[in-house]
Amino acid sequence: MLNRRAFLRGLGTIAVGLPFLEGLQERSAWAADTPPVFSFYIVAACGVVGKQFFPNATGPITQSSLAGMPDKAVSVLAPHAENLLFIKNINFPLGGPTGCGHAQGCCQALTAAPPGGSGAQAYSGGISADMVIAQAVNANAADPLTLYAGAKNYIAERISFKAGGAGQVRAADLSPYKLYSKLVGLTTSGGGGTTTDPVAVELATTRKSVNDFVRAELNALKARSELSQADQLRLQQHFDSIRDVEIKMGNMAGACTKDGLSTSELEALAGGIAFKTNGMIEDVVKLHLEVVALAFACNFNRVATLQWGDGTDGTKYNVPSNASLGWPFHHLSHRVPSDSATGSNPTAEQAHAEIDVVRMKTLLHGLDQFKARGLQNQTVFLWTNHVAEGPSHSMRNVPHIIWGNGGGFLKSGQYIDAGNVTNNKLFNTLITAAIRDKSTTTVNFGMGTGTGMIPGMLA
Repeated sequence: MLNRRAFLRGLGTIAVGLPFLEGLQERSAWAADTPPVFSFYIVAACGVVGKQFFPNATGPITQSSLAGMPDKAVSVLAPHAENLLFIKNINFPLGGPTGCGHAQGCCQALTAAPPGGSGAQAYSGGISADMVIAQAVNANAADPLTLYAGAKNYIAERISFKAGGAGQVRAADLSPYKLYSKLVGLTTSGGGGTTTDPVAVELATTRKSVNDFVRAELNALKARSELSQADQLRLQQHFDSIRDVEIKMGNMAGACTKDGLSTSELEALAGGIAFKTNGMIEDVVKLHLEVVALAFACNFNRVATLQWGDGTDGTKYNVPSNASLGWPFHHLSHRVPSDSATGSNPTAEQAHAEIDVVRMKTLLHGLDQFKARGLQNQTVFLWTNHVAEGPSHSMRNVPHIIWGNGGGFLKSGQYIDAGNVTNNKLFNTLITAAIRDKSTTTVNFGMGTGTGMIPGMLA
C-alpha cells in the first residue's frame, strides 16, 4: 500500500523519531469524526465557447438532464451530475484585458486581485487561495502541490502565488511522475540522481512492520543496563505508537493504494518529459488528476493546483473541425491564425467547441478517479478558465465548475447564477469550506466588490 511505503521510506535503523511520527499522523491518517476537506483548483487556458458549454437554464442538474444535452460540452460530465455545481456570472476584479488578457486572467483566477504587468511579466496582486488554505490546514503549513500540463512557453506558471508582486509566482511540476514517486515512497533523491531505497522495498514487499524489521536492534537496545524502567516504558510506548499508525494506514487501504493508477504511463516519465504541441497535454492532465486523487486519499497534502496549458496554449488538437485548419489552440480561440489579432472564422469556433468537449472528457477521467477513492464528500474540486471566451478575452462570466460538497458545506446537483459577483466571494466560500476543521475565522479574501460568501453555493 502506498501510504505504508511512504511511511516506511528510509526507515533503515531503529532511530525512528517521535517528532516525525507526530507529523506523520497529521498527514497520513485522520480521525473519523474530523475528516479533512481537500482543495484542488484547476485553471485551464483560452476560454470556452459559451453558447455550447453550460446548460441554457439554471436549476437542478441530473444525470439524465445533462446526458440529454449533447450539444453542451458539460454533458459528458453527466455521470457525476449529483456531485456537480455549475456557476455562471462570476467575474474577475479586472473585468477586461488592459494588456495580454491571457496573462492577466491567469493572475486573477485564484487570487481575486487585479494583476500587475502584462504578458510574460504579468504578476499577481495578492496571495492565491491555495496558499491561504495550505497555511491554515497543512501540517507545518506545507506548500500546496503545484502542477502544470503543457509546454512552458510565453506564459507558463501564473496561477499560484506566495504573495502579491513580481517574483511571487510558485514553480509548478510538469511531470506527474514527480508526485507519483513521492507517493509510492520507494525512491530517494540525492548524490546526483534517484535511487531505489532497499529498506522501503523490503518492507513494502514483505508487509513487515517497522518493528519487525528492526526487532533485533530493538531488543538489544531494551537490554542495555543503563536504561531505566521509565526509559524502557517510553521506548515500548514509542514502538507501540508506530504500530498504531501502521494499523490506521492499513484501514485506509481502499483509497490509498495503487489501484486505478496508470502506473506504466507514469513510470515511463521517470526519465523526464519532452512536451510536444499535439494532444499529449490531455494525457498528462489525466495522469496529474490520478496522482492528486491518490495524494488526497493518502492525506499527503490537502491542497493542489493545476495549470492546464500555457496562457497562449500552442497545443494542436486533433479534432474534426481543425483538420482543414491545423491551427494551435490559441489561434483557434482567437478565430484567426494570430497571437494578437481576433477574427470570426466559424470553423475555428467549432473546433474550439470540440476541444471543450475533449477537455471535459479529460476532466471526467479525473472525477472518476476522485470518486473511486471516496473523495466526493471531502473535496472541493474547482475547474475554471483564465478568460471567459477567446476572441474578446472577457473576464466577466468566467465559467466555474465545482465537484464535491466540501464536507457537506456546498450545494451539489445545481446550476446557479452567482449574480455578477467578483471571484473574491467565490473564494470566501471555498476557503471557508476548506478550513472549517482548523479555523472559524471569517474569510475576507482578495480585492473584489463586496464581502461574504455566495449564498447560492451553500448547502
